[in-house]
Amino acid sequence: QYNSATRMQMKNSLSLSDAEVKEWLESDAKYTIRFKMPENQSVTVNDLIRKEVTFQTNELDDKVLMKSDGLPTYHLANIVDDHLMKITHVIRGEEWLPSTGLHVMMYRAFGWEDTMPQFAHLPLILKPNGKGKLSKRDGKKFGFPVFPLSWEAEKEEDSFTGFREIGFEPQAVNNFLLFLGWNPGTEQELFSMEEMIAAFSLERVGKSGARFDYEKARWFNQQYLIHKDNHAIAKELLPLIQQKGYEASEDYLAKVAEMLKERVHFVTEIVEQGYYFFEPVKEYHEKTIRKRWKPDRREKMDDFAKMIKNITPFDAENIERAVKQFMADNELGFGDVLPILRLAVSGTMKGPSVFDMMALLGQEEVAQRMEIAYAYFDEVKARAFE
Repeated sequence: QYNSATRMQMKNSLSLSDAEVKEWLESDAKYTIRFKMPENQSVTVNDLIRKEVTFQTNELDDKVLMKSDGLPTYHLANIVDDHLMKITHVIRGEEWLPSTGLHVMMYRAFGWEDTMPQFAHLPLILKPNGKGKLSKRDGKKFGFPVFPLSWEAEKEEDSFTGFREIGFEPQAVNNFLLFLGWNPGTEQELFSMEEMIAAFSLERVGKSGARFDYEKARWFNQQYLIHKDNHAIAKELLPLIQQKGYEASEDYLAKVAEMLKERVHFVTEIVEQGYYFFEPVKEYHEKTIRKRWKPDRREKMDDFAKMIKNITPFDAENIERAVKQFMADNELGFGDVLPILRLAVSGTMKGPSVFDMMALLGQEEVAQRMEIAYAYFDEVKARAFE
């Protein structure tokens, strides 16, 4: 430690004689310039977040202000730069709080205390588990972004994927960051930029560290996606499906977006999870097939497929009405028919209304998928009895 208690034990301009100091300077020896911290004084800072914070000068070091290469340290450059730029507020991380006592003393030494900015020391952003400060390496470790944009470095381990490249909406990122250490004092969670500006105040920033909750970030993005115009989403989907060799109109994509946007967190997931809107089913949920497909009902299910071909007009409302009538006429329950229908159309038990999916895919495509699916379902059941 280099302070008022130890400085006279060091080789410096205070401990050396004038002659020795002159000799050192004339020898072109490298030296540093330190701030001589006064003794037995209290320095009080009214931090906008942490309120009144007091430092004892006897506990503060004589920090280096000018390095031996002639360049200023952060402490000196920060003070001079902020003064010349007429900075009114210094908002920084809490790791800089211990240096604030020195900075206040420097403002006083320069005679700038009357124009000294107000200080606000933000809480740290913590790892997702709440243990320790978040670092850029944590993004790779836990699989989430910590930078707004991607960074490509020479080494793979130094490269990072950004929020933008993952598919986050800018408004969602703003909203997520807003709540890292701040709360509005209300139940509102979604804020426009105008609402953020109106509601935000440093006085409502907490003192405790804020846990980086990536799932919350995904939730924010989902909320903005849900409220986004379907045609705007369609425009984003178009190049994504073209990359995979698919083709679809904007109107078609807008309808896909409407059905799936509440079930995903990112636009890219619409293409991944809803691939069956653009190509035939690639795989089926076999557990459901083994449970629900009854070979002895094949004749009825063939009649069901024929009935589907004759629905006019082929819209969701008419499809639902016809399916329910078929079930009633054949004394079949929802569990006997709807899981089979959903599997035939999409291959999965997850997703939007099966009637909406069928209407969008079209009568001919649905009929073809049912024919292919029935044959596959028979194979699955046959294998189960081998």
